[in-house]
Amino acid sequence: MKSVDLLYFVEHVARELDIACAVKAILEVKKGVSVKIASITHGIEETLEAYQPGVVALPYCVAVNEAGLDKFVARWPQARYINLAYEQVLGRAQKNLNSPKDVFAREYVMHHAWGDFFAGYLQAHGVPEAHIVVNGNPSYALYREPYMGYYGNQRHQLARQFDLDPEKRWVFVPENYGWAFFQDHMVRARIRRGFNPEHAYQYRDFARQSLHAAAQWWRDATQIDSVELIIRPRPAIPAESFVEMVSDMAGGLPERLHFIKHGTVREWILASDMVISNFSTTLLEAAVAQKPVYMLMPYPFPDFLYAEWYDLAAKIETSDAFTAALTQQGLPEHWKDLEVWAVDTMLGRGDAISGLADCLASLVSGEIAAPQAQEIAKDLERLSLGRVIRQARKFSWRLLKNFLSATEIVPQQRNWTTHESDLLTSQEVDQRVARWVEVLGIS
Repeated sequence: MKSVDLLYFVEHVARELDIACAVKAILEVKKGVSVKIASITHGIEETLEAYQPGVVALPYCVAVNEAGLDKFVARWPQARYINLAYEQVLGRAQKNLNSPKDVFAREYVMHHAWGDFFAGYLQAHGVPEAHIVVNGNPSYALYREPYMGYYGNQRHQLARQFDLDPEKRWVFVPENYGWAFFQDHMVRARIRRGFNPEHAYQYRDFARQSLHAAAQWWRDATQIDSVELIIRPRPAIPAESFVEMVSDMAGGLPERLHFIKHGTVREWILASDMVISNFSTTLLEAAVAQKPVYMLMPYPFPDFLYAEWYDLAAKIETSDAFTAALTQQGLPEHWKDLEVWAVDTMLGRGDAISGLADCLASLVSGEIAAPQAQEIAKDLERLSLGRVIRQARKFSWRLLKNFLSATEIVPQQRNWTTHESDLLTSQEVDQRVARWVEVLGIS
């Protein structure tokens, strides 16, 4: 077993790996902190056996018994834990779903906040102020120098790779219709975690209706010869399943409609001329990158999905308006109000990537005091009714899925993996870190 100062877990490669590798480069080269980046969705048992970390950085933390975090705490009770919380800009319905729900998340974990708004949210759910570090949103920092230099000008490279015309207007559509794909057991799982039952099924219906309308608009937009329409399935939805559903909803899809899950939203935002989505926070990223943005809204958003920044976005509510946005002369500056809000709210404390590295280094050195989880680990060793029920539910569900799959009763989509593109290799991490060392000019 290898000792390491920081074990940095990544859930979605496209969302998190650029930041993780930039932080690793800064910590190892400038601060002498040893860092291992590992997947939280692949190779968990190997990671548990291979490393003994001083600090563990998590992409999420709601409760110790959710998402397999109990394995980490039981294995590494001496470690300090920090929640990087990659989902902080929350609509009304998400706020209860994503809130800290047990004593581990509230009292034994440090929380990295993008702004005072999230720090207040955490405190309202029982997290002590001393366990919150307000820093900024590292994802937005990637659209600022020097970090933006990591991506360069990739438009022509992407054009060659995906047969896109670089002379046409590129309209990038990072979709956020994940609930449209939820089956009943997935909805029930969200309800168990605190989602309002009535709202949960209403949310799924809304997502399916909205995707159905959007699919037809996308199909019709391929008639516009001056536009390359690039649809990006969200990380948690398998690309094949997404394309199949969109094709069914649209009554077939023309070849000129591009479904591309490759790479990160950042390189596509920087390479594109315009960004259109529903209520995805990639609209905020695009605004920080000073790209024209529109919010796709074929149906009014339910009140429980509301977030304040929606009011600042230009809306597209009809097929004609969608076509008009794609074909208008010039590019509007619809990003300005959103950029001001995003920067004031989540980039007001300087360099958020360097700030995150400083925070993690302070945790490693002990400058930031954080509790160890020995007491939680002891509780995990005790047999409890709740733990028995959770394990029995998981075991029963696995047996049912295997039986239904073997008998071909269940459709193939029940075997979806939400992490089809999230396998990490040490070689990929090393290459990215070396690139960051070069771009940041650190030594």
